[in-house]
Order: sequence, then structure tokens, then C-alpha cells
Amino acid sequence: MNKTLFKATFKANWGIGLFFTLFILMYVTISIVMFDPDSAETIESMLALMPEGMLKAFGFDNLGTDLTGYLAHYLYGFIFLVFPMIYTIIIGNKLIAKHVDNGSMAYILTTPNTRIRIAVTQAVYLVSSIAAIFIINVGIGIAISESMFGGHLDIGKFIALNLVTYLATMVVSGIVFLFSCLFNESRNALAFGGGIAALFLIFRMLMGISEDISWLKYFTIYSFVDIEEILSSSSYAAMTSLILLGISGILYFAAIIIFDRRSLSI
Repeated sequence: MNKTLFKATFKANWGIGLFFTLFILMYVTISIVMFDPDSAETIESMLALMPEGMLKAFGFDNLGTDLTGYLAHYLYGFIFLVFPMIYTIIIGNKLIAKHVDNGSMAYILTTPNTRIRIAVTQAVYLVSSIAAIFIINVGIGIAISESMFGGHLDIGKFIALNLVTYLATMVVSGIVFLFSCLFNESRNALAFGGGIAALFLIFRMLMGISEDISWLKYFTIYSFVDIEEILSSSSYAAMTSLILLGISGILYFAAIIIFDRRSLSI
């Protein structure tokens, strides 16, 4: 890893990371402030007026009456999947493919750094910046929950849910980074990496609408973010985390090897 390149990448992209962190934090804060166990039945009645398919697609079909279940279904059925995914697509494409496409990679390669060292540095930035978004939101979310509804949030289950969601995002980022390392043109990397990530989310939304298309769960990494299983079984969260960690590790390793060995049009 090269510290100078890492700092330069941070300076070029910190604003995007801050925007997504604050944007997600806005949802986290609003959802916690809106929670009121005494009005849970009223909220359920209001949601019942909306189309059932739409509720299932966005994960709002079972908000629950306790704070942990409420936050899990309100935030992790859609919001904590889509916004980190968009951030991953934007940054993952910029870290390698965009540098190759606009020719700036030629200047980076003139420095006394190997391709592997450059790719590892960019991969570390992507992984750590996504982790920072989750850590900041989870930390502030727990703090707000404890200050407003002390003892109502099951912090262990909440952290387990975030860990699985983060690792699922890691897999998505590994796919985006792999295509960023594979293509010379940024638009191709964006089309394949971003396209697959978007399909994962679309399949996740569709599979909950009807049992007839529940088989779509086999074609999206987001099916691992099974909120009910994570909240009810610590062994499921642990096993799922290991699987997702292994998949993301393979994807990042393959991306770095591809970038090291392929021909660059710069």
C-alpha cells in the first residue's frame, strides 16, 4: 500500500463519502425520531393502505413494534442497500477505470510503485471508506437510540445486521472493482459493474413481492441480508458473514491480479 496515493485518493473523493454518510444519517435520525411504540398500530394501519407489493419490495411489510425490528425493516430493506451501492459504483469506477480511461494512470505508473501496490491501495480505500460510512451511521444511530429510548435497542443484533449488510456491500464493491480493473474504458466498467449491482437490488426487491418469483433470491447477493434470520439467529449472522467475507476476498484478489497482468491502453 502507498500512503501518498491513499491520501491523494482521499482528497479527491472525501466529499462524495461525506455526502453519502450524511444522507444516510438523515434517514437514520428521522427513523429513530419517528419511532413511537404507542403508535405502532397506527403506523401499521397507514401502511396497510399502500399496495402490498410495494411494501414488500421496500421491506416495509413488517416494521414490528420494537425499536430493533422497526429500524431493521425500515432501514435495511432498501435504504442501507441502495445508497452504499450507489457510492460503491461511483467510487469503484473512479479508482482504476477512470484513471486508465483519461490517461492519468500513466502518471501514477511512472512513480516507483508496482501495479499490485497501486491496486491494493485503491482497494483498501474503497473497503475502508465503505466501512467508515457504516461505522459512523451505526455509532450515531446507537447513540441517538440510547439517548431517546434507552435500553430499547438490541445493540448486539443491530451490529450483527450492519455487519452482514456491510459485507454484502463489500461483495458488490468487489464486483465493481473487478470490472474497474478489467476494462480500459470507464463506461464499460460502469455498465458491467454498476449493471450487476443494480440487478442484485432489483432482484432483491422483486423476490419479496410474490412467491412465484422468490427463486430470484438465488441471483442476488442481497438475499443474504435476511433481516428475520439475522435478528433471530446469531449463528446465521456469523456463518453469512464468513461466506460474504470469503466471496469479497476472492473478488478483490482476482481484480488486483487482473490489473497487474493485463495490457493497458494508456
